[in-house]
Parts: sequence; C-alpha cells; structure tokens
Amino acid sequence: MVIVPGPAASAARANTVFAEIERVHALLDHPLIPKVAARGIADGMPYIELACDAVIDGVDLTSLLNDAGWKVPPGSAAGLVASLRKAMRAAHAVMDPKHGRPVCIGRVSCADILFSREGRFYLVGYGRDAPLERAGGQQIDKVLEFQAPEVAAGGEPTPAGDELALSLLARSLRHAVQGSAASARGVDRNIRSMDLEPPEPRAPGAPAHARRRAEEADLLHHLAPCSEAPDPGGFSSLVASLLAGRPLPLAAEAAAACPPTLVLGCEVRWIVAEDGVKHTLGHALSRIVTALVDRHDEAPDAALSLQDLFEAGWPGERPVANAGANRVYVALTQLRRMGLRDVIERNEHGYRLAPRAVVRFVSPRTEQARPQDTRSAP
Repeated sequence: MVIVPGPAASAARANTVFAEIERVHALLDHPLIPKVAARGIADGMPYIELACDAVIDGVDLTSLLNDAGWKVPPGSAAGLVASLRKAMRAAHAVMDPKHGRPVCIGRVSCADILFSREGRFYLVGYGRDAPLERAGGQQIDKVLEFQAPEVAAGGEPTPAGDELALSLLARSLRHAVQGSAASARGVDRNIRSMDLEPPEPRAPGAPAHARRRAEEADLLHHLAPCSEAPDPGGFSSLVASLLAGRPLPLAAEAAAACPPTLVLGCEVRWIVAEDGVKHTLGHALSRIVTALVDRHDEAPDAALSLQDLFEAGWPGERPVANAGANRVYVALTQLRRMGLRDVIERNEHGYRLAPRAVVRFVSPRTEQARPQDTRSAP
C-alpha cells in the first residue's frame, strides 16, 4: 500500500514525518505492524510504501459496512481489538533509542488500521507522535483520532496512554457491532465513563477474578458486551466477504443472546445488574458476592454451600444452624432483588453464579461516575 499526504499538508513536513514513520516501524517486529518498503518523492509528492497487501483503511471500511447495512459480530469485533492490543504491547516492549522510552503510537484512528482483500489487518502510524508533527503544522490527513489527555496536551505518549486511546477507539465503533446498543442500554446508561482508564492495582482482599481478568474484559466489553471469545478470524472473513461483494457470512447474520451480566465496583462496594441500577453493598453482602465471584472464576460449575456463604459473609461468628442459614437466605434474597435473579443459581450442592454469567469490574478511578439511580443495602 502506498500512502501520500493530504492535499493541504506541507510536502516538506510530510516527508520528514514519513521519515520518522519509516524509522520507528523499522524498530518493530510484529506481523500486524508492517515495515516501510520504500519512501521517496514522486512529482513533488512525498510517499511511503508499506510492506503489506492492504487495499483499504478502517475509515473507508466503516463506510462500506454502513452502506451495506452490515453489523460486525461482537466476538469478531473483540478479536480485532484484542489483536491490535497485542501488537501495541509488542511495540511497548521495544525501547526507542532516539527518545529513550518504549515505542508508543500516541494516538490512533481508523485510518491507522489497514485491511487486505483477504481480510488481514495491520496497524500503522508509529512515528506520528514525533515532535515535528506536534509543532503547530497541519497533520498529514484530517481524521478523527483518539489519544490520552496528556498526549493531547502535548505530553509524551506512554503505554498506558495507548491503552486508553485504543479503548476510546473501541467505544467509538460500538454502533457498528451487533447488539451493542441494546446490551449497553442498561449498564452503560448509568456509568458512562466506565473503563476508560487502565485498572489500578487491587487491594489484597479483592476477588481473584478481577486481579487476573478485569483489564482485558473491560476493553473488550466495549465491542463484545456478551463476552464472546475474541474471534479475529471471523472479522477477517467478514471483511473479505464485504470487499469481494459476497453475502454476509452466515455466522455473522445474528448476534448471540447475551448471558446474564454482573458489574462490580472494584472493591465490591456496589453492583450493577441487567436493569442498570447501581446498588451499594454492605459488608456482609460484599463478602458473599466476593466468594461467589471467586468460585465462579475458579470453577464456574461449582457451588458454595450455605455454610460456605455464611462463613464468607460473617467470618468468625458461630450462631445456631437455623439462624446462620436464615441470614444467608435473607442475603441471597436481597441480591436477587437487586437484579441478580438470573445471575445467582441454586442446585443440589448450594449456590453459584450462573456458569455463563459475565462478571466485570470497574477501576477505582472510574467509580466517580454518578449513576441516575443509586440504592443502598445493609
């Protein structure tokens, strides 16, 4: 693919920026980040040629999807974003000798994602965070870009800033994903700033599920609210069909029904269920939910007995058997009334979260978002 600057760009500035792109891309060795095969000037116009078979960028692809009326399956969309994130993290592992910091993209847009006729995708644009381009001149092309606030203010890009930029890009594309509007109607209605920042370190007593998976799930949830497994191959197949003029692949014709979803404050101080209402938890309910989530993480099909739940909710207490059981029954009834009726299941072994249930955690910095309806429980 050959890239040239926009008509309003300065040829001298574009040539210098292209040189920086060539330099930075040469530092990276990842299948999704192509090298620059050639750079030069033709008829006074600077250009670079990328060593990949891309024929279209994400801006034009989005327009084609809209024109065709196609929606991307959530798993396929999540597969694209997960793959881009891996490429970014591979770049972060490389130290830029010129700047003495990890290689970061700084800002990202749909124009930085390229696609081949077979649906292969690539991430380009490394080097565009060069000081030259920030020094008041026109950008090479005018597209909607996403970046961390510190980068927008003129600061140096960071790996955390790249994560945020990709998260913002993912949120901007939800309109093109099957079922995303309906799935986000409840929870996202009340917590609009959720997941825009990388999760902070969790407290020692926090659920193991959050410690290991919250960061990955938060980003992918923007495009796959039903927690389908990321399927980059599905996205490639859809793109290939679109560019070839073939019908929408059968697997992409309908979105799968969403499993029950439970959103938790990072220290399990509150929950949000399918109805989108935020409920504050008391200490006992918080500990019970934590126990259920940890068991769900360790063994989704396993259950906790009444005794297990009592010891989790009221550690160290030794009431008579019936009194302890009654406390657990009351606690579970409260949780079901908070919207967890489809999330908490009972079987012959005790109680568990539904094996298909999706558990998501919100970082402490995003808990400042104010819900429209907040209710408290003891």
